[in-house]
Amino acid sequence: MSHLELPAALSTLPFARIRVPARGWVFHAGQPHPGIYYVQGGFLKTVIGSEDGRERICAFPMRGEWLGLESVGSACHVSDCTALDAGEVWHFPQSILDDGAAAATIAGLCARQLREQHAWALSIGSLCAERRVVAFLEALGHRHACLGCSANRFRLRMTRAEMGNFLGLKIETVARTLTRLQATGVVEVDRREIRLLPKDGDTARRPRPVVRDRRVSAGPGTATAHPVHARAPM
Repeated sequence: MSHLELPAALSTLPFARIRVPARGWVFHAGQPHPGIYYVQGGFLKTVIGSEDGRERICAFPMRGEWLGLESVGSACHVSDCTALDAGEVWHFPQSILDDGAAAATIAGLCARQLREQHAWALSIGSLCAERRVVAFLEALGHRHACLGCSANRFRLRMTRAEMGNFLGLKIETVARTLTRLQATGVVEVDRREIRLLPKDGDTARRPRPVVRDRRVSAGPGTATAHPVHARAPM
């Protein structure tokens, strides 16, 4: 089964559809009854705050991915999540952990997310700013390809500041790096429109299957939930 498909163990459980406007909240840190969320559409970011008030973007979830796994077993959400464009998420309450098959599935999702986060941190930890940005763009292209979209042409939903926050770079560094990559023929940049150019000797650019990036200020807007009890499409 593709990671973009809804697991069979969860497909028959009740869930709430939540439509979220661009820059609207999905959930806040400290919000009770966390549960987990399946991204049906849109592009989001999740943020974890530190005790000294700093915030770090930890993921940019897309369609077919999951939110809230880091809060499983907690009484409240431990992170914030906002939508970078309008979308829809499906909320499964934490009570689904009472179902043995669902609990096993969620444990597997948590383990996979942890492995991906560790792999990403290891892959970029020793890279210079330029290679971090390239790795991020290639990973994003690969994720778009998994959705049936172009791996070489896509639009950045996040700002330069948000990209820098995720990569551990200053906004000025991100801007200079994108300018340098464009000058050296690695990418074409038109504001938020990105085109990854073929490498020397390649007829088409093949992005490396880098692990999915694992998504600063919050915008206005509050998600509204409409509980339904239906079999989710597979």
